[in-house]
Amino acid sequence: MSPLQIRSELFVFDTPPLHGLPGLKMTAKRYYTPFSDSQGLTLLFAHGVGSHKEHWEPMLRYLFSHQNLHQPSRIREAWCFDWLNHGDAAVINKAALEHRSQGNVSIAEWAAAIASFVKSPFLRGHRLVGLGHSAGSSAIILSTRAFPMRNQPFVAVFLLEPSMLTRELWTSHLMERETLMRRSISATLRRRSVFDTWEEAANYYRKRKPWAGYDHEVFDVFTQHGFHSVDIQDGSKEGTKVTLKCDLQHEALAYQDVESHFEATDQYTRLCRVVPVHIVFGTIHDYIPSYFQDCMTDVSQGRSPASVKRVPGAGHGILQQAPEGLARAVSIGLNSITSDSTSHLLHRL
Repeated sequence: MSPLQIRSELFVFDTPPLHGLPGLKMTAKRYYTPFSDSQGLTLLFAHGVGSHKEHWEPMLRYLFSHQNLHQPSRIREAWCFDWLNHGDAAVINKAALEHRSQGNVSIAEWAAAIASFVKSPFLRGHRLVGLGHSAGSSAIILSTRAFPMRNQPFVAVFLLEPSMLTRELWTSHLMERETLMRRSISATLRRRSVFDTWEEAANYYRKRKPWAGYDHEVFDVFTQHGFHSVDIQDGSKEGTKVTLKCDLQHEALAYQDVESHFEATDQYTRLCRVVPVHIVFGTIHDYIPSYFQDCMTDVSQGRSPASVKRVPGAGHGILQQAPEGLARAVSIGLNSITSDSTSHLLHRL
């Protein structure tokens, strides 16, 4: 299927203060097509560590194309958010972030920012669906804590390769989990982040994992929106360099925020009893072991997703590796949402 061209608008939102610190800015893009219908669904997307909101664009083109086969279109619009120290938000918040300790922008803080937006006039009267990839899954789930369980804002939630786990399972695999965390942090900090040209930056990342495995459209989005030009002073010389928008220290230390994943798993266990939660996994266990998936589908512990889909040939980077396959899996779940589904539907009670 040929992907549909979609239109976008960039927004910058204030976020709530946290522990006496002023709120950071959250950047977002709104996506829509000429066929968007006011009675359709509004989709909210949260990305994973080291990504940014534009990573969703290739998948979104396929998703809009699938859903536009229905007349009128089932999608009203989509909103994609930057984590507050990633993407455009990292650039806008640069000065404010320098007054914080490194890594002090938790998933929970991002979740509160998303919840604040959900409560805003922008979404009044909209039928909302939350979608998160990897750490973004935890952000979407934690955003629901701002609402009573019997009055949730989402008619459905989609968790795409979630990196959620119970504290007990983490502890039982403690050595393995801490070793992988240290490796992720170390690998991130060893990467280059400053280049002379955009071409040099693209060539550097194209040869390395995980970027070498990206779908070509996603890689193009990564190089186009993941970097920016900065003026530097080298002695008496001034020049321009190309650098990542997200500081590598912030990206690396995001891996340490395991507490948010524990809390998200607890909230998911409660939420799936009142809101349909659809899960999409890849078939390759390259970063997240199989017991993460088992945890998310453990009916004996009350974790009962509305559906589970698997995208062949994709791993944890499912959004970057298989945008079309992911769009197809999500589209099936969206098709199960009926026109009379409401945000407070107690679908299991």
